[in-house]
Amino acid sequence: MFNLDQAISDWRARMLAAGVNALDILDELESHLREDIEEQMQSGSAVEQAFGLAVRRIGNPGALRSEFAKVGRGKWALLRKLKAVLLRASHSIPSMSTFTPSARRTLELARIEAPRLHHDFIGTEHLLLGMLALENGALANLLKRIGLDRGDLRNQVENRIGLFPRSTTQDNLPYTPRVKKALSLAAREAKACQSPTIGPEHIFLGLLLEGDGIAGRVLKNLGVTAETTRAEILKQSPPL
Repeated sequence: MFNLDQAISDWRARMLAAGVNALDILDELESHLREDIEEQMQSGSAVEQAFGLAVRRIGNPGALRSEFAKVGRGKWALLRKLKAVLLRASHSIPSMSTFTPSARRTLELARIEAPRLHHDFIGTEHLLLGMLALENGALANLLKRIGLDRGDLRNQVENRIGLFPRSTTQDNLPYTPRVKKALSLAAREAKACQSPTIGPEHIFLGLLLEGDGIAGRVLKNLGVTAETTRAEILKQSPPL
């Protein structure tokens, strides 16, 4: 019988043997591997099949070693390369036609926040900062109902992240795998709430459910729970 934990342990051993031996990078790759497997299994894939596809998406150990060797040991260079590897391995996001105008505006604002911080990717932190720029609507009401101050929340997020060294950034910044997962979870929650579209409030809940990104960690540290948030969303827009 296929043993997932053993298979992942063997995968880590192959990575180490090939020279991918920075433990923080290997831990992040494993975290993404497990998330990918879980998502596939939730969609009906068998665990062994899901593992095989997730491993192929991340890439060959020898090729990864070569990619990381090219950038040396600098912290920011390694982080950028890791982001690139994970972006290559990640999934698609829901169609833009399924988002409300306010939700699409949130995504646009996230694209403003990332370059402001000299980041060449859009992470959960940028998505949350973009949401906090929305002064009216369902999300603003939700934040009030769960007792969150927008200014304080913004400070909490910005205190957790830092400016990257300034560099040339591309116009169409890619979403990180954690953002894609959060948006997929937002789509699932909107469907569960019998909402025909995905609003900023569902994206907020998706960030909480994703949990491992900076946004989810900050919200959890402030005592925000997915259960309470979901209940408040249903109060604002009860199921039909």
